[in-house]
Amino acid sequence: MKLEVLGTNAAFAKDGTTNSFVLWKYENDGILLDCGFSVYQDLLQKNYADKINTVLISHLHQDHCGSLVNLLDYRFKVLNRTTSVGGTPTDKFMLLHSGIGWEAKIHTFPENVSYTKFEVPHAKGMECYALFVENKLLYSGDSAVSILSRPEAQVAKMIIHDISLAKGGIIVSIDELADAAPEIKAKTFLSHYLPKDYDTLVAKAQAYGFGGVLKVGDTFEL
Repeated sequence: MKLEVLGTNAAFAKDGTTNSFVLWKYENDGILLDCGFSVYQDLLQKNYADKINTVLISHLHQDHCGSLVNLLDYRFKVLNRTTSVGGTPTDKFMLLHSGIGWEAKIHTFPENVSYTKFEVPHAKGMECYALFVENKLLYSGDSAVSILSRPEAQVAKMIIHDISLAKGGIIVSIDELADAAPEIKAKTFLSHYLPKDYDTLVAKAQAYGFGGVLKVGDTFEL
C-alpha cells in the first residue's frame, strides 16, 4: 500500500494544490483523503479520476471539499461510475452543491475499505474528523488539538498532522505537538501550510524530532 501526497497547501496559498493525499490499495484503486478546490484539476492531469473509487472528507471547508462535486460529477457523467464517500456527513453539502438526485452518484461504502473516524475541534460550529484508514494511516484533519496521544497514533504506521505556526488558532501549532512521545513524532509528518513557511517548518520539525514536512509528490510505502 502506497501513500502519495497530492497537495500540502493551506487555504490561502496563491499557487499549488490544497491538502490532499491518495492511499493506493492497488495500482488502479485509490482512496482520496480530502478533495479541496484545486484537487480535481490535479486528478485530471494525472489521469487519476478513474482510479479514485473512494473519497474521505475530514470537514466541509472549501480547501478540503471544494472540488468533491466536480470529481463525483465527472466520474458519474463522463465515466459512468459512482464513488463511495465517507468521513464527515455530506448529505446537506451534496444537496446544496449538486442538487436533487445526488444520491445516484454515490455507491455503498465498499467492504474492502476500512476506516474509522473521531471528531476533533476546529472552527466553531464546524464538524471535523480525524481519519484512521486501513489501520495504517492516521490523518488529523484540521484539528485544533494534538491527536498524537490517541490510541490510533500508537497503532498507525504513519501519521499526517495538519499544523500552523501560530498557537491558539483553529489548527494546532507545531509547537503544541512537541510534547508527544519521540517514537510517535518520528512517524508524524506535517502538512497544511503556506509555501513561504516551508523552511521554518522544516527547521522546527527537525528540532522537535518529527518525521518531516510533506511536499507534493512525496510517496511512502505503508
